[in-house]
Amino acid sequence: MAVGRCDTAVVVAKAGQMLAPGEALGAMVIGGCQEKDEGGRYDLAYATYTDFANRYPQARGVAAVRALGQLALRTQATQTAKLALARESTLTPQAPEPSTLAILPVTIAGDSSLQPLSRGLAEMLTSDLAMVRSLRLLERMQIGTLLDELKLAQSARSDPATAARVGRLLRAERMVQGVAAITENGPVRMSATVVRGDGTVRSGAQANGTFKQLLELEKQLVFGLATQLGIQLTDAERQRILRQGPKNLAAFLAYSRGLEALDRGDYRAAAAAFGAAVRADPSFQAAQQQQQAAAAAPAVQASPGDVVTVVEAVAQLTTPTEPASVGVLQQTTVDVSQIGADITPQTGAQSTVSHPTPESQGISNIGQVTGVLRIIFKRP
Repeated sequence: MAVGRCDTAVVVAKAGQMLAPGEALGAMVIGGCQEKDEGGRYDLAYATYTDFANRYPQARGVAAVRALGQLALRTQATQTAKLALARESTLTPQAPEPSTLAILPVTIAGDSSLQPLSRGLAEMLTSDLAMVRSLRLLERMQIGTLLDELKLAQSARSDPATAARVGRLLRAERMVQGVAAITENGPVRMSATVVRGDGTVRSGAQANGTFKQLLELEKQLVFGLATQLGIQLTDAERQRILRQGPKNLAAFLAYSRGLEALDRGDYRAAAAAFGAAVRADPSFQAAQQQQQAAAAAPAVQASPGDVVTVVEAVAQLTTPTEPASVGVLQQTTVDVSQIGADITPQTGAQSTVSHPTPESQGISNIGQVTGVLRIIFKRP
């Protein structure tokens, strides 16, 4: 692959996969060659990387595979957005892909410091509705990249006409536009409307409650959207949706910050935020996977095409820790993490943790250390 002989490289890699299917190098060679194909088949490469990571989540080098998948998805999303805009006049009359649904970024009305929830809520809605077998959900990054290419003002992004245009460009059958009025100490009101490619707007779903109920409200919104979409959820689908995602609001807030950092290409900050989400909720699989990919991305970018070097470099990485300075979202995390309902006591469990020095964490006294521990560990 390094010398451009991808025809031979793929044959050998596939033969190797027959002998060692859990070896990351096989997927990395095949996906890398798909990226090098004429025109760049980043969609196939992303599928190759994702399939391997899902099959072998504990494989050595899986973090590098996840990082390659994220980078391939970003490249593909950018290419698709540019091509769609260049051919907008010819793409418009084309029929949408059946059962395709696009969740647009949720408009957050309220404190500007809560804006990362725009990405977090959109990602959770997408992940939950992806549990419905009859729907095909578009990737959040694909939608966000197109909106960035359109260079629209924030107010224009919540316009149903914009949703219809995005749907036509992405050939999505229906779009979901969400609005969340969120205040930390007051009521939370969430709503979502369904927009078709022809601009027809259908009232969606609503969920009202308090800030501490945010995760429950998101599930209510999903069930309401399913009803408005004419979908009768099975008991199995409903249970999968309820099990999906974080069980801790602190983890969700940190995860949302991670998505925001990821979208702006700040992988170090993204890995730190996703790491905080994992510490708050160790069962939050999406945060674990995103942390792996974000932590490995710089090493992958530094050694393009040299898959052996990448695997070795990623294996030596240590997970970045969360910055000591906290913003409003992080301060909210401290407050919410004391909620007893979010805690599931466990006995007999063992875990391996790193022991960084206080100085390396920007902590100057033992009082601050105690504060950090209160964020990470919660009393039963």
